[in-house]
Formats: sequence, C-alpha cells, structure tokens
Amino acid sequence: MKAVIPVLSALALGLCVTGSRANESFGSEFSHFVAGAAVASGATAIADHYGAENRAWIGFGVSAGLSFVAEAVQIAANGSSQVGPSALDFGANLLGAALGAWVTDRFFLAPAVSTDAQGHRTVCLSMRLSF
Repeated sequence: MKAVIPVLSALALGLCVTGSRANESFGSEFSHFVAGAAVASGATAIADHYGAENRAWIGFGVSAGLSFVAEAVQIAANGSSQVGPSALDFGANLLGAALGAWVTDRFFLAPAVSTDAQGHRTVCLSMRLSF
C-alpha cells in the first residue's frame, strides 16, 4: 500500500493544474498517460493488498476499463466527431496503464510471485538494510 501514496499525490498534483483545455497536444495526451499509470498503479497495489495473484493484470484492466467507459460516454455525448480524439486519449491511457501496472508489480510490491513455463512458482522477496 506504500506505493499508493506517491501515486495519489502525483495524481492530485496533476489535477491541480489550472487552465487545462481538451485538445490533442502532447500535454493533453501525457495527462491521459499519467492518469492511466496512476490508476493502474493504485489498483495493482489494492489487488496486492487483497492477495490477488494477477495483480498487474487487475490494475491494467481497471485503468483500461475506466478509460474506455469515460471515452465511450464522451463519444455518446458528442457524436462521431469525438471518435478520433477519444481513440487517441484511450491509447495514451492504455500505454500509461500498462507501464503503471508493470512498474508497480515488479518494483514496488513484494513478494512477487511468478510462474515459469513448467508451472513452477517463484517467490521474490526484497530486503532493505540501513548501514
């Protein structure tokens, strides 16, 4: 759960930016990327807290699902002219969700349980010592 605090802080900081406008600029798409990563990271950490085995896939799925619903609502409200921009926003969110879920699963959460090709499970633990 420690990984959730920095992610939520970054998301809150991103939401505090004033003067934001919807467009297809780098800043707009980067905000979708960051939001996708933040939601995926938080959902991955929550899945870990409840002992889910495929926590990264859960985090990715939650972020992608929320983005899909949000973009579908925009398309329904604004018509077919919104399809292109919404697809771009959804794509940026998917990339962020994939990165956020993977980084959180691999580098922030322990133990990491993985299954190899033969079906054997491996548990990786991290240990920190102060010198």
